[in-house]
Order: sequence, then structure tokens, then C-alpha cells
Amino acid sequence: MEFFVISITALVFITAVIVLSYFGKKSDAKEKRLDYVRQLGSDSLADQMQKSFYERYLQKYLLKMRQLFKRSADTSRVRTRKKRDNAEQIERQLRLAGVLISAEEFTSLKQVFMLAALALFALLALFIPGDLSTKLLIALIGLAVAVAGPTFFLRFKVSGHQEKIRDQLPDAMDLLGVSIEAGLGFDLALVKVAEKLSGPFIDELMLVHREIQMGRTRREALQNMADSSDIPELKTFVSALVQAEQLGIPIINVMRIQSAQLRVTRKQIAEEKGMKAPVKILIPLVFLIFPVLFIVLLGPTVINIMREFSGGVF
Repeated sequence: MEFFVISITALVFITAVIVLSYFGKKSDAKEKRLDYVRQLGSDSLADQMQKSFYERYLQKYLLKMRQLFKRSADTSRVRTRKKRDNAEQIERQLRLAGVLISAEEFTSLKQVFMLAALALFALLALFIPGDLSTKLLIALIGLAVAVAGPTFFLRFKVSGHQEKIRDQLPDAMDLLGVSIEAGLGFDLALVKVAEKLSGPFIDELMLVHREIQMGRTRREALQNMADSSDIPELKTFVSALVQAEQLGIPIINVMRIQSAQLRVTRKQIAEEKGMKAPVKILIPLVFLIFPVLFIVLLGPTVINIMREFSGGVF
């Protein structure tokens, strides 16, 4: 009985929903037609004829074309911004590597290298004897070298150049401090250091000297040198010099303190590298040296055991 009552109730509910939705749709269609008639009444043919040909037809198409041009211009600006950011990043990497060329020249050299590498490996794949898989492997290696070679070379140059600057900092600071203590000005002390030493950090100091000669202040020239390097010790040294100049502290005192601190920092870096050496040598030791030792030491024993158990076959 309860199931029958529930079934009748559900049937009545579904029937009511269907009937109401039908009349609702019919009412909505009727309202849409009334709205269309009202619109026609408000915007009659006479009103349409009073508008110009531009307002009736050309205006909406011109608006669509304007929106299309705006989207294309926005896309072009985004691409231009990305290219500019990429060029600035390349120029910074070149400056960190000590390579005094522009980003456009590096991009051109990169493209030339890619074409040369692809041509070279293509010729190797054609003339080296072997099956198709070997030639395909050579072609893939050539493609990887052509694409990633300049980037890895630039990163290697950056790390090497920055490491040379870090190694040369204490000696150059000592000589610069001695020159200033002897009575020379900061600019003449830079020239004297360049006469006695040579290296990447000396080149950076000479760039500072040239910028000062061209009219830049000492603070701006030193700040440019700090911005063109990723070495924390050099940034600390430049900050100390700038503060000493602002506060009127003698530069020679700053030079002595910074030189001693740089030597301590270099010693700590050497100790850190020495502590990392056993961990780094563990991989070649396990995978290259230990297998050879096992073969040399255990090889004869294994052969003798195999002979004993095989009855002299081996």
C-alpha cells in the first residue's frame, strides 16, 4: 500500500513538472516574440533609413577589425618584450663571462655554429659506415651539440671567469691598498695595479677607470662592476668602498679589512672544496675502480673454482 501511494505521488509530481515546463517554454517563446516586436517598433525601418551607410553597415565591421588589430598588437608587444628580456639576459651572461660582444653578435655566432655543427655531423652520418640506427644516433648527437653547445659553453665561461676574479681579488686588493697608502689617488692606484698584474679582475678595474675618465662618478662605476658579477665578496667590497666614500672613512682602512676578509673567505672556500672531494670521488671509485680491482684480484680465484667444479674443462 505504501509503495502504491509513493508511486502515485511520484507520477503526479513528474506530470506536474512536465506540464509546467511546457507552459513555461511557451510563455518564454511568447515573451521573446513580444520583445522582438517592441524592438522593431522602437527601431523602425524609417529610423534605420535615417542612419548613414557607415552607421548601418561599416561601423560594426570596423569595430571588429579594430579589435582584431588590437589583439595582434598586444601579441606583438608581448613578443617584443620577451625578445628584449632575452637579449638583456644574454648580455648579462656575456658580461659575467667577460666576453665583450653584444647579444645580437652572440646570437649570430650561435646560429652559425648550429649550421656548422649540423652540417658536420650530417657528413659524419653519411660517410661513417654503419647501420641506420648508428647514423641516426650520430645525427641526434649533432642536433644536441648544435642546440645546447653554445649555451653550455657560455655557462662554462661564466663560471671560469667568476672563479678567476675570486682568486685574484685578495692580491689585487693588497696592491691597491699599498698604492693608496703610498700616496696615490684611487684612479692612479687602479692604473698602477693594472701595470703590475693582469687577469679578469684587472680588466674589471680598468673598466671602472675608463668609466670614471668618461665622466661617471666613482660610486656609479663601482656599482656597475658589482652588478656585472655574481661574486658576493666583490659586492661586499664595493659596498664597503661606497660607504667609506659617503662617510669620509679612509679607503686604506677599508682595503686592509676587506683584503684580510677575502683571504679568509678564499681559505674557507678551499676547505669546503676539500671536504666535498671524497664525496665526489665516490662515484668513479665505485663504478670504475672497484670493478677493475675485483676482476684483477678475484678473477684467478673464480677461474680455479670453475676448473675444480667442472672437472678440468676450463
